[in-house]
Amino acid sequence: METTPQTVRETLVKLRELPPIPVERRVAALTKLWQQVPLAPPQETGSFPWAQVRLGVEALARSAPHCSESGDFEKPGILALILAGNTPLLAWPVLHYAVLLGIPVFIKQSRDETIWTRHFVETLAGIDPEVAGLLHLDLFPGDDPRTHALVQNANAVIAYGGDEAIAALREATPETIPFQGFGHALSIGLIGGHYDAHRFARDILMYDQAGCLSLQTLVVTFAYCSKVGHVLAVALGRQSERLGVKARTDAAECRVVREARDLAMMNGCEVVGDPNLSWSVVIHQEPCPLPAPTGCCVVHVIPYEDQKSFQWFLGEYVGKISCVSEICPGGNDWWSQTLKAEGVSRICPAGQMQTPPLDWHNGGVDLRAWLLEVLGDVRSA
Repeated sequence: METTPQTVRETLVKLRELPPIPVERRVAALTKLWQQVPLAPPQETGSFPWAQVRLGVEALARSAPHCSESGDFEKPGILALILAGNTPLLAWPVLHYAVLLGIPVFIKQSRDETIWTRHFVETLAGIDPEVAGLLHLDLFPGDDPRTHALVQNANAVIAYGGDEAIAALREATPETIPFQGFGHALSIGLIGGHYDAHRFARDILMYDQAGCLSLQTLVVTFAYCSKVGHVLAVALGRQSERLGVKARTDAAECRVVREARDLAMMNGCEVVGDPNLSWSVVIHQEPCPLPAPTGCCVVHVIPYEDQKSFQWFLGEYVGKISCVSEICPGGNDWWSQTLKAEGVSRICPAGQMQTPPLDWHNGGVDLRAWLLEVLGDVRSA
């Protein structure tokens, strides 16, 4: 049956009428799911190679035993989860905590990514169909009457997407309904001494540099910027094979890469790139404000001088840095304090940017605490 605004509302009513599932059963189902990792990949993996997704799934599984504090509510509210399609595992932490807390979820998938959220739900259904029944999957456009019906009739909304999409969803959602939106953000790496270029290469290549945890710019705090760029290029070539990165064939993406390379050279930068356009390294000669992300695995390597303020370097991206891989001698306190003051929600070693644990506070948000606060006692209030 085709989904309509009315069937969206009817589905939300059915989710509200679900009988409570004992907390022990929900915990047991999730425990079995994470114990199965690495899961067998689905027959179709879409645009995200299993060699990459597996790393993310394994990182989530490692953190699962530390993220098992459950909740038991007689009448929890319903969560509307609206997904973007730029990375494969956006939904998994939300769904983990929702199941732990017994919160039913209406999941609106992105048309650009329909495989990996379904894989979580179907794997859970193979363990305990009733527990998986808390999670309803659907698929329709974001700017659509069905989406409006969803956000206007759920008890809370979590949404992922571009800034404009998040703003439109926020506007469509009544002010009385709690809303948590995750819009555009980017991530950078810092080198202040010894470094492992292969780890940085993995942070760049995973998910084709399309997520908020993708490494877009590498900041070098000493004089050997050109050397770092060339060493990184070698590492990117080797890691491409390990991570299943293929030659770029999409015409629009190829045009983006070629234009980015040409513009960089016109601006006096050195460019080292894969002939298949799979990745590109733009080596800057002088400090400059953080460039706009290009995507398509185009990474900038920029020298940084301490006398320049960090806010000057961030430019228009102040407050929009999601993750920093920090490699500084002695764990440089100045950098740590500066990054935290800028609201950076994840500071990690190189190579781990794209593989956060379940309890990563994306945008500073503690998912479990937020779900408890807004949905733990909605219907009985």
